[in-house]
Amino acid sequence: MENEKISVLLVDDHSMVRMGLKAYLGSLPDIEVIGEAGTGAEAVRMVADLTPDVVLMDLLMPGMDGVEATRQIRRISPATQVIVLTSYHEDEHIFPAIRAGALSYVLKDIDPDELAETIRRAHAGEAVLNPRVAARLVQEFHGSGAQAPNPFQELTERELEVLRQIAAGKNNREIAGALFISEKTVKTHITNILSKLHLADRTQAAVFAWKSGIVRRDSTTSD
Repeated sequence: MENEKISVLLVDDHSMVRMGLKAYLGSLPDIEVIGEAGTGAEAVRMVADLTPDVVLMDLLMPGMDGVEATRQIRRISPATQVIVLTSYHEDEHIFPAIRAGALSYVLKDIDPDELAETIRRAHAGEAVLNPRVAARLVQEFHGSGAQAPNPFQELTERELEVLRQIAAGKNNREIAGALFISEKTVKTHITNILSKLHLADRTQAAVFAWKSGIVRRDSTTSD
């Protein structure tokens, strides 16, 4: 139907932000806020239940962050478009979000009317990028960035430690002992590493670590 409203899910760990967005978007005749989530994991569950047209996604949240939530949302509901709405425009936030499947990337200082238009364009499959974000993506596309993107920038310090242990040929029990964490936690870190680096298994992760220089292969073996 032509007059069917665009359904939107709000994802932000600050309730005041969600309240303000809901108040404004709820006043528009063609947009309907059908849910709110305060965490990435909650957002994924709600998308599975509600299948919104558009998700407004914050990036930095406790637990599952906006990048991983975006990745999972795009997998379970390809028709749902994700708009990143954040305060951050640095490379370490932009590139992971776009790679995860976000269609648009705008900053929280955006004009309300522009945000509404961004939602409408996302519903139509059209991307909107903050000018600073767009400039960085263009520079990266043309290879004119100051340096090549760090493939490990999405990993936490703990995940990097686990990756180094994997590259050293250690099993989960050995990694747990070396880092003083449980084997269950090790498994969780490995799952996150493979997901963030788009790899199939720990062997690929080890090879990737060697080739990318995070660890030298000769340093993982003893003489």
